[in-house]
Amino acid sequence: MSTYQILVSGYRDTYTILSFDPSTSKIKIVSDSKAPEKASWIEPASKQHNPLQSNRVLYSISEVDKGLAVSLNLKDDQIEITSQKETRGSPAHIHVLKDGSGLAVVNYVGGSMIFFPFNSDGTLSDNASDLLEFPFLYKDGDAPDPERQDTPHAHQVIEGEPGTLYVCDLGNDRIWVVEKKGVNTLEIKGWLQAPPGTGPRHATFSEDGKHLYVLTELTSDVLVFSLENPKYPIISKPEFKVNIIPSSVPKEASKIMNAAELILNPKKSNILYASNRLEISLEEKSKGKFKTLKDVKGDSIAIIELSSNGEELKELNFFQTDLNNLRGMTISNDGRYLLTAGRKEGGLAIYEISSNGKQFKLAGKIEKGVDNITDLTFL
Repeated sequence: MSTYQILVSGYRDTYTILSFDPSTSKIKIVSDSKAPEKASWIEPASKQHNPLQSNRVLYSISEVDKGLAVSLNLKDDQIEITSQKETRGSPAHIHVLKDGSGLAVVNYVGGSMIFFPFNSDGTLSDNASDLLEFPFLYKDGDAPDPERQDTPHAHQVIEGEPGTLYVCDLGNDRIWVVEKKGVNTLEIKGWLQAPPGTGPRHATFSEDGKHLYVLTELTSDVLVFSLENPKYPIISKPEFKVNIIPSSVPKEASKIMNAAELILNPKKSNILYASNRLEISLEEKSKGKFKTLKDVKGDSIAIIELSSNGEELKELNFFQTDLNNLRGMTISNDGRYLLTAGRKEGGLAIYEISSNGKQFKLAGKIEKGVDNITDLTFL
C-alpha cells in the first residue's frame, strides 16, 4: 500500500508537507517552507500543463489588503516562491485554467476577478487582465443580510467548459458565469440566481457537467442548478434545497454556523460531502450558551446521496468529527480517503471512505504542528 503525500496551507507561517502511511495509520510532518501571510488556498498545476519536469508547480494566494497571487515550485520536499502579483483586492480562491494558459483569481474583498497568464516557466506574467468588478445588486440598502452582504464578495472560481468560469458571489446571491476571451480578457456572460440571503460560497459540478451544486455559507444549504441548454438567468431548483445542519443543532445556534466546503466523491458520482463549520465554537462554548451541544466534540460532515438524475435528494446522513472550525476538505485521487482539518482545534484527520461512499472510518490523525489549516491537497 503506497504512502500519500499531503500539502496544507492556511493562516500559518508555512506550507507544510506531510506523509500518510495507511498500513501504520501514521501521519508525519515531512517539511515546512516559508509561506506568505494568510496563504489560505493552494492549487496544483495539472500534470499535463506542468512546464517544469523536475519540479512540481503550484499556486497560492495571500489575503493581504491588496492581495497576492503566488506561484510556487516544489522540489525535494521544499517549496519556493517564484513570483508574486497583486490581485487588487483580498483574494479567496484561485483556479488553474484547463488549457494551462493561466490563473484565475477572485477577490472576496473588492468583489472582483483577475486573470494572470503563465510565463513559460510557470510563473505569473505581468500582463494581467483588466480587473473585472462585479456589480452590487443590493447597493440601495436592501441586502437580505446587511452585515455579510454589504458588497460583492467573490468567494470561489471553478471552470465548466474550457474557458467558461463560474464565480460564487456571497454578497450578491449569484454565481456569475464569466468567459475568458482571447489572451486575457474576462467578460460576464450571465448568472445563476440563488435565493436571497443564502450567500453562495463553494460549488462543484456533477460528473457529467449537467448540474452545478452550490453550498451557501449564510444558510448552510446545498442548491442545484441545471446547466443543460442554459438560458440566463438560471434559477436554482427549489424542490432540491438541502440544509446540511444536523437536527440536533438548536435553531438559534445554527445562525452562527457557516458551511464551508462541498466536494463530489470521484468514485461515486451520486455522493456529495459538505462541511459544517462552527457547530462547536470555542467562544460560544466558553460563554455557556447552547447547552444542548455540550456533548458535541466537533463539526459534522453532511453525506448527501443524490438520485440517479442528480436532481433529487435520496438520503442525507451526518458524520461527527472532533474537529473545530472544519473548513477545507479534499479526496485522494483513488477515492479512498477524505482529508480535512480543524482550523481552531482537533488537528488534521484522514478518513477512509466506505465502498458505497456513505460511511467514514478514521484512518489517521495528527494534532501537533498543523494548526490554522484552511486548505489541503494530496500531491
